[in-house]
Amino acid sequence: MTHTPTAGTAPDSQASAADASRTAAVLAVTAVILTGLPIVIPWLYRHPLPLVLYVLLLAAVTAGVLLTGSRPATRVVLTADLVLGITLVTGLAAWPAPLGIAVLVFLVSGRLPLFRQGREWLRLGVINRQVVWLTVATVAVSGTALTTWAWLTDPSGGTYLTSLQKQPLLVGLLGILAFSLVNSFCEEAVFRGIFQTELTPLIGALPAITVQAVSFGLLHITGFPSGVVGALLAGVYGLLLGFVRERSQGMAAPYVAHVCADMTIGLLVLTAL
Repeated sequence: MTHTPTAGTAPDSQASAADASRTAAVLAVTAVILTGLPIVIPWLYRHPLPLVLYVLLLAAVTAGVLLTGSRPATRVVLTADLVLGITLVTGLAAWPAPLGIAVLVFLVSGRLPLFRQGREWLRLGVINRQVVWLTVATVAVSGTALTTWAWLTDPSGGTYLTSLQKQPLLVGLLGILAFSLVNSFCEEAVFRGIFQTELTPLIGALPAITVQAVSFGLLHITGFPSGVVGALLAGVYGLLLGFVRERSQGMAAPYVAHVCADMTIGLLVLTAL
């Protein structure tokens, strides 16, 4: 006896697929926002119950996204798990090592079916006149904002950059260059690379840019710039970098812009703070 599909089978299947897609998108966005909250980790060390709840939340998000079967969302959540897990173990002093390790694992896993299609963000992208001007404008805006914020607040430059003040000028400049190249790569690879690229097919280009920018801003509550104002500035900067990434369809332009901003931070710490 054969089974004849009812008229409602196809619509029901489509509705289930749509529900799974929406669930995957919500879980991926949740993971990206959580990645921007390493500031809570030192507090979690001193409070066992919230730490357990935090880990359970990550586990629930991971289990949920695996059930949806969405590869882009799964790649986002697993990347966030790596970043947050490594940060819990190493602490904030090792930043941006958690980002770098997560990217390394992502790239090494490229032969696995889950990650094989997740490497399109590695493209250098298009460098045309529009992209160049957008990148130059981003560099100018970020440099002005960082210099103004530093002049108004007289902030700390962090342990690493502050230590360069005691070094000979050439050593200090080389240290700033090394910091800028590494930190920019790690942050761009995760936020504008993996996160923005994978979120775009799930929620659209503009929402993806916005979500990664919010997470990037939250990340800088204890960064440079810091505090609520610093987080807002970093969030706007994340938006600009996201638009550069979307317009160029590659990583070269936003990476160059980010290196320039980190060089500005280093020079401010070395010469003005």
